[in-house]
Amino acid sequence: MLWKFYKNDPDVCHYVFGTMHLATEAAYAHVDIAKKYIQLSSIYAAELDLNEQAKHNMEQYFMLESGTFSDFFTSKRFQKYVKVAKKAFNIDLMQYNLCTPFFINTLIAEKNLEKTFSEALDHYLWNFAIAEGKDMRGVESFDDQVRILKSIPLETQLKTFKDSMSNVASLRKKLENLNEMYKNGDMKQLYLSTKKSMGKLRKLMIYDRNIVMSNRMIAISQEKPSFFAVGAAHLPGPKGILTLLKKQGFRIAPVK
Repeated sequence: MLWKFYKNDPDVCHYVFGTMHLATEAAYAHVDIAKKYIQLSSIYAAELDLNEQAKHNMEQYFMLESGTFSDFFTSKRFQKYVKVAKKAFNIDLMQYNLCTPFFINTLIAEKNLEKTFSEALDHYLWNFAIAEGKDMRGVESFDDQVRILKSIPLETQLKTFKDSMSNVASLRKKLENLNEMYKNGDMKQLYLSTKKSMGKLRKLMIYDRNIVMSNRMIAISQEKPSFFAVGAAHLPGPKGILTLLKKQGFRIAPVK
């Protein structure tokens, strides 16, 4: 999950780490090596500047323009979903009745697996880097990320929600499998599984963002030794960040 990239001298390099937005034991499997190389870097850059994100109430960016979430279903169907969401995920759908399906889907994903730690891995590493006195950055802007997420078609958001409600066990199994892939360092399989689950959204959610993030990483790395932490599924593949760095003349190597 940790790679170094450099132009000529392998001792003058930068690091990119595949992270997870989960607080499970498996998500923390590679945390020690990440912390070691964060300490060797001057700049820490996550996908998003989490200090900037903390200034915003994310819920307000994902409110329905009109109507309510329950309007998408018959009364009987929605009441069934209310019961499933409460039992399976401890989520009160009525509390989020003005929110988009995407926001609710995000809550479901976050609550699907039991937490072992108090905060998700990406947040933990961010706070660790702050405590180490690093220069904190983001490789995506807050506005760009919100724009991308809001551009996901409503029909796709609703389908994801319905699939989650109709087969809770299958959803949990998929997340558990991703969790295990990450723990085992099986980055290729994690990428393939994520790409498959994205369907037609893979260009918007993976490929286009990889280009933006890799370009930003290159720009930041011109300043000082840098450590980048981005979602693990963004690293591998023919359109992944590692390939894009190679195309820009960088050499890459895994750190073990």
